[in-house]
Amino acid sequence: MSERHALMVRAFLRAPFIVFIVLIGLIPSTARAQQTIRDYTNGMERHDGYIPFFWDARTGRLLLEIPRLGEEFLYLTSLATGVGSNALTLDRGMVGASSLARFEQTGTRVMLVLENPTFRSTGEVLAEGPGRILVDATNFFLRDAMDVRRRLRQQDQGAFELDRASSAMFLPRTKAFPHNTEVEASLTFTSDNPGPEVRRHSPDGRMITLRQHHSFVRLPDDGYRPRRFDPRIGIYPHSFYDYSRGFAEGYVERHMVRHRLIKRDPNAAVSEPVKPIVYYLDAGVPEPYRTAFKEGVGWYNDVFEAAGFRNAFRIEDMPPGMDPLDARYHVIQWVHRTEAGPSYGSSLRDPRTGEIIKAAVRMDSHRSVVDFDLYAGALPSLTGGLGDPFLGDPAVGDWIASLDAAVTPEDFAMARRRQHAAHEIGHTLGLAHNFIAGSYGRASVMDYPAPLIRLVNGEIDVGEAYRPGPGAYDSLAIRFAYAQFPEGEEEAGLQAIIEEAAARGLKFITNPYDGIFSSNPAASTWVNGSDMVAELERVTEVRRVLLDRFDETAIAEGEPMALLNRRFVTVYLHHRFTLEAAIKAIGGMEFRYAVRGDALPPTAIVPPATQRRALELLLDAVQPTELQVPERVLRMLAPTPYGHFGDPRAFESKAAPAFDQIGAARTLVTMVVRGILHPQRAARVVALADRLPEAPTLEEVVQRLIERSWESESPAEHPVLKRVAERVVLDELISLAMNPVATVEARAAAAWGVARIGDFATGAAQPTTPEEEAHLSMANLDVQRFFNSIETAAGRTAPQVAPSGYPIGSR
Repeated sequence: MSERHALMVRAFLRAPFIVFIVLIGLIPSTARAQQTIRDYTNGMERHDGYIPFFWDARTGRLLLEIPRLGEEFLYLTSLATGVGSNALTLDRGMVGASSLARFEQTGTRVMLVLENPTFRSTGEVLAEGPGRILVDATNFFLRDAMDVRRRLRQQDQGAFELDRASSAMFLPRTKAFPHNTEVEASLTFTSDNPGPEVRRHSPDGRMITLRQHHSFVRLPDDGYRPRRFDPRIGIYPHSFYDYSRGFAEGYVERHMVRHRLIKRDPNAAVSEPVKPIVYYLDAGVPEPYRTAFKEGVGWYNDVFEAAGFRNAFRIEDMPPGMDPLDARYHVIQWVHRTEAGPSYGSSLRDPRTGEIIKAAVRMDSHRSVVDFDLYAGALPSLTGGLGDPFLGDPAVGDWIASLDAAVTPEDFAMARRRQHAAHEIGHTLGLAHNFIAGSYGRASVMDYPAPLIRLVNGEIDVGEAYRPGPGAYDSLAIRFAYAQFPEGEEEAGLQAIIEEAAARGLKFITNPYDGIFSSNPAASTWVNGSDMVAELERVTEVRRVLLDRFDETAIAEGEPMALLNRRFVTVYLHHRFTLEAAIKAIGGMEFRYAVRGDALPPTAIVPPATQRRALELLLDAVQPTELQVPERVLRMLAPTPYGHFGDPRAFESKAAPAFDQIGAARTLVTMVVRGILHPQRAARVVALADRLPEAPTLEEVVQRLIERSWESESPAEHPVLKRVAERVVLDELISLAMNPVATVEARAAAAWGVARIGDFATGAAQPTTPEEEAHLSMANLDVQRFFNSIETAAGRTAPQVAPSGYPIGSR
């Protein structure tokens, strides 16, 4: 480590804030405290290692023998067992904080000091020896280090307390090694009023037992060289304050988060590493996932070779007896939950430098069910039937030609899981999400990919559903983080990679700019293509074919017909994410994470013609012809049968047990109209129209919403669907007009729209049906209430929440 880097590390460590956590241990007598360690621990079980410990089986205490007071080390925490709930995300392998720590002695007490901010935990000195002291650390380990209680409270699952009487050390996972000491405790939490998620997942919801893990790790040597962070390439930043810098530079120093990887031959263009990066795969991962994960993770070998390293990255089977929470090992663990949820690529890092010490990947086992639903929803349009979903159908080979010879539905899911494994591993290599990479050829595993379903000669084709490997951006980002440059040439080498990215159009946009409120259409999740407006046209055509051909062959013989509801969601809302992406074009502004000196402009307003085309396509999507569900499909959509639970991935029904096609239409229309009228987007439309006079104004957008709903001609069939769209437009305009977060210009345009609808409803031709009369009467009442300053317009029908369609769980 250079002198300047050492200075920055020291500046980072000496934070001025102190927080105390005092854990009171067993208080010994004065005479007892003067005993030697050998005498005091007579009859106890000793474990030698970095921080040796003794196990007192009689009292259930764990005693630490501290050999080096004042020596800094890494203190890491994690969860060894989980609850199995996606909502709680308390999973096995979940990592906590990584802190710089040291032991200090004050009189007869020893404090564990965690730096920046500084936490102190005290324990009594029980005995001493030459250069060593013995402390009772039982109370320290039998505490809620992972803050489980707070997470349970935040999720409204009850006020849990730690039950010390039912908590104990867990000896099978408590071990000492030359460079680290691992300690695990079994903690029991109790509550008289547990929440539904806890009751669902625990045998007795009033009591949850989880194991929490603590790692004491010797500090890495000074052979790691931090590398400067740059916002234009998506490597996670490690930030800290360095007050030795001049105020003109800014006090925040940022480095990349990455592994230590050094060439064995620094002069070779491609070299073996001094020490490869090795990940161990959980023995509990079954086939075919095991092979899929190994193949997906194995993609990085080629990526690292492009960065100048041969055989730098390996995945191996976890050997028997390995503790996955042992800080010495990078691991990929298999996590079970009762519903689909996110997987995680987490890491524990040296808080001084950002060097990755331990990678901890958690792969959700439920995700392939979601992938299979996408497959099954499209299958009636492909082969005319599902048959046995796991034995396979020879005809399936016609539509997944890219997935080798003997193709089954399993292959479709595994194609996604290969990419998924590479994605989570990418996070643990330091790579952030890149949600714009799909706009230039699916160029990164760090994007969230939608399966590419196309129309070829009028037929559905999914032969290129998922990219079978890493992309150009992945290779460039790994080079940026890991390529080794000759002495003194690193800055020039990194700048050359940045210029190469700009020249090749390899862009980077990450969270939170993928959200519905954002302005950059191409930086969206679960979409394909470079032009989201053109992509919406294409995806809409695919949806029509899927909807026209949907039938009971989307489920297997003998399965409940209610399962069709879940599969139907993937068809009816097939365009949901592309709709969200196209919405961003309205008031759209493309942007880059620019720095001064870049050749490319930082921002660019989406062309006015593109904004208007996007608006018209979005309004096309909420016309009655696009909202209706064929009667033949409605007859098949049966209620949940006896012995089965409700399905969170199916449409809810306010008309139960009948399927509520009106509610499904309201869900879709609300997704579109609410997105268009998002307060942040409304403010942006106003601001951009001021800068570019030919751009659409917010009043123009509101006017087109009203013209394409209230003022359009009523259809001969399903007039109720037109009324659904009209009602949603009115409700969302009222919401925007009354939203205290919205700008006054946005609220004014919305109020103008409400008034226009009121004038139209009052002056409309004589209603021809009682239904139309009731609709107009309620609209008039709500308009009057709004202008009479009633806080909420009465009589509004809240849309049903769209069934979860996010492959990583609900947002």
